[in-house]
Amino acid sequence: MKDKGVNSDYVVSSVKDANTGTTISAKDNSEKIKKFRNGELEVLINVEMLTEGTDLPNVQTVFLTRPTASTILMTQMIGRALRGQKAGGTEKAYVVSFIDDWEDKINWVNPAKLDPENAEFIDKDVSSNNRAAQRISIEMIEEFARIMDESIDTTKEVELEFLKRVPIGIYHFSILEPSEGYEPNSIPYDVLLYDDTEEVYDNFVNDLKLLFQRIDLKDREILTDAELEYLLSTAKQIYFTECQNLLGYRDEDVKNILRFYAQKEIPPEFLAFSERRKCDLSIVARHIYDNSLGGKAKTDYINSLWNDKKSFWQVLFSYNKLYFINQLDIEINKIEYPDLYYKVSVSRPSVIPDIVPIEKLTLYEIKERDILEYIKIKKAVFAKHTDVRGFISCAISGFKSQMRRDFQIDHIKPMSEGGLTMVENLQVLSRKAHQQKTRVENIKR
Repeated sequence: MKDKGVNSDYVVSSVKDANTGTTISAKDNSEKIKKFRNGELEVLINVEMLTEGTDLPNVQTVFLTRPTASTILMTQMIGRALRGQKAGGTEKAYVVSFIDDWEDKINWVNPAKLDPENAEFIDKDVSSNNRAAQRISIEMIEEFARIMDESIDTTKEVELEFLKRVPIGIYHFSILEPSEGYEPNSIPYDVLLYDDTEEVYDNFVNDLKLLFQRIDLKDREILTDAELEYLLSTAKQIYFTECQNLLGYRDEDVKNILRFYAQKEIPPEFLAFSERRKCDLSIVARHIYDNSLGGKAKTDYINSLWNDKKSFWQVLFSYNKLYFINQLDIEINKIEYPDLYYKVSVSRPSVIPDIVPIEKLTLYEIKERDILEYIKIKKAVFAKHTDVRGFISCAISGFKSQMRRDFQIDHIKPMSEGGLTMVENLQVLSRKAHQQKTRVENIKR
């Protein structure tokens, strides 16, 4: 810059002069900052300084040449130019970033947070099957390895229907973790959702804003240990009351979601695995058994499945064919030797043909066939019963609450009487009203 005639200098937190070997002192830095404040310098370059505690109201332009995913640090860096005229600053301010991947490096404000009531935004395509399958396989491969380890008792896992062990999707997010360096590291996390845990986690995630009203975060992004334990305990009392019976439940998963919300104030991204039902090994096992495939015929059939580029088998099993074959053998054994798997139902897998119109399926069956359609219907029904203040109303009793867990989706006209699973025929009831309605309907039958 000096070569181009720009009067400039730099301040740095700690550096040694290349010629003398001495460290640049705080006094030197202060003198340079003073010159910049007085207009003697046009440009001041800083390295790991001026993030807080320095008042430079005459700054008009900030160039960001370092990545950060911290909202607080981001605010501190651009705050030098955002004082405004009332605070003695400039009328206009310019923030120029030299970072390509803004979404990953900088926590720009989520637009939905600016106007949550009136704004309309297009959701990300949650049907990223390859992303979901890859993230799921990373987690599931640990389970497959445990099952193959004879020293570990995995009876409960094996007894489950295979598809029950395949997640319907995942929450995928990153959390800023402290590091030895100046900038915290962004660490990715995944929370797997199964058939039996989807509703519990969905209620929990939708109620996070209410849950955080129980503590005072102020401008902090990091929960204290006491706050984290308190929120975890509260979440377990309200949402995860039977966590010991929930497949794949871990306290750490709930904690990570809480820590993420503290930093971003938005729910974690959900990646739906909408091709999940194509990964039912029990159906493959039934085909082999019913068609008496053995020897070369069996080998050729298994190889054709494994090498099918349109399938998810290789991705699901992390390209480990041995795990795939081992799990398939277990499913075949369940059919051939049911007495060895006393808790397992060995009836034929329930497969609803695609020709059955989706509106004639129950919500649970829709979730099994098309998780994305299930999510779409669920969101629409709750939106229909939610007012501008976020209160959900029971269609029968009028009971109101902002907590999703207090309600259930119900058919207005029962399916037993020809009712369809469509938004127009679905309503939200309080759990008490739903129990009473179900009791009356059962008596009528």
